[in-house]
Amino acid sequence: MRANVTKTRIALLLMVTLIGAGCGGDDAEDVAAEASTVLTDTEAAESTAESVLTEAEDALEDALTLELQEQNDSGISGEVELSPTSDGTVEVEIELDGSDGGPHPAHIHRGSCADLDPEPAFPLEDVVDGESDTTVEIDLADLTLDEYAVNVHESPENASVYVACADVRNA
Repeated sequence: MRANVTKTRIALLLMVTLIGAGCGGDDAEDVAAEASTVLTDTEAAESTAESVLTEAEDALEDALTLELQEQNDSGISGEVELSPTSDGTVEVEIELDGSDGGPHPAHIHRGSCADLDPEPAFPLEDVVDGESDTTVEIDLADLTLDEYAVNVHESPENASVYVACADVRNA
C-alpha cells in the first residue's frame, strides 16, 4: 500500500513539473528542482513512517493483557489491557462480560486480588456498558515491579462488593 502511495505522489509531482515546464518562463527550472526535493523528502518521510510504525508495534508487543476473574458470584469477568504510551504513562482498557451496564467503579490497588489495600493507588474511569479506558501516570515497568491488582466494584453505592479482579504481573 505504501508503494502505491509513493507511486501516486511521484506521478503527481511529475505532472506538476510538466505543467510548470509547459507554461514556460524562468520558473520552470525552479518547479523541477522543487519536485526533485519533494521526491527526496518523500523517501525520508517514508523512512520516518516506518520507524514510527516499528515503535508502535514494539509498544503493542509490550502491552500486558490480563484476565479479570469473577468475584463474589457476580457473573462478571473480562479482560484488562495495560499498554505503555510514548510519554511514560499506561493506558488501561477494561472490557467486561456479564455486566448489567454499570457504572462499575474500577481502580488499581496495591496488593493482590486475595489481599487488596482498600485505598486505590490509581482511580480508573467507571466501567459503563462493559468498557472503560483510562490513562494512568505510571510507567508499565514500575507497575509490574510491585504487587498491584485491577479491581472492579459492583456499583458506586455498593463499592465494598468486588465483582472482578486481575493481579497485575508480567506474564
